[in-house]
Amino acid sequence: MPTHPTAFRNGLRPAFCVAVAWVALVAGAVCVLAPAALTPLFGAPWPPLHARCVGAMALSLAAALLLARRALDPAATRIPLLTLATWCLSAAAVAWAGGHAGQAWPWGAGAVGMAALLLAHIDSDPPAPAQRADLSWRVFAVSALLLALYLLLGPQAGALPWPWRLAAPLRAQYAPLFLAWGVAAWLVSRERRRYVRAPVLWGLLTWALVVLLASLWHAAAFQSGDPLAWLWWGVFAALAALAWRRLGTLVP
Repeated sequence: MPTHPTAFRNGLRPAFCVAVAWVALVAGAVCVLAPAALTPLFGAPWPPLHARCVGAMALSLAAALLLARRALDPAATRIPLLTLATWCLSAAAVAWAGGHAGQAWPWGAGAVGMAALLLAHIDSDPPAPAQRADLSWRVFAVSALLLALYLLLGPQAGALPWPWRLAAPLRAQYAPLFLAWGVAAWLVSRERRRYVRAPVLWGLLTWALVVLLASLWHAAAFQSGDPLAWLWWGVFAALAALAWRRLGTLVP
């Protein structure tokens, strides 16, 4: 017979996943389609390209959580929940470190992150490692982590090399995005179960495609002679191609 904490987690997890997914879906759609609508919420306008990149992350998490909920085994929700927990907790930590502890949103993000972390523990999810780790996802995971550290630890004064003008407060918002999907890529690199891998791969594909579309939308923000701009395009195009290829080779 399941213990009380286990029964509580099992009962709360489906509703939590659906609720967060729909909130992320709406928030992502607003960020991508109407970034100006964010001004009343944050008191200042967000740069449209920045808002759409953040929206891409929200849409990708919504896709991963909704697809994970369709699986018969709750183990499919574990990696999306850990991705959500990493994003929310790291974003809250960055906000607190930056002196924003007096605002409400870091505390809300921290609460959502802690709930996701607790619900990611699934008693019926025994380890199912692949015989060999997927090296491509390991490389992406390490690269995403290094990029997050670069954004967080880079000099706060002056320009930080980036494909477009990136102020210090925006850098702090980007870092948790890369950290979250880096954690997801690391976890999926050793997972052999198709129904556990598929939601994460669809999430990564959604993230890459929406970021590429947003970049096309704001192509004027990129300098054609800047190698970093071509690197940005190349990395997200490669990420989309890799996720699509892995989805095509999944076997039950």
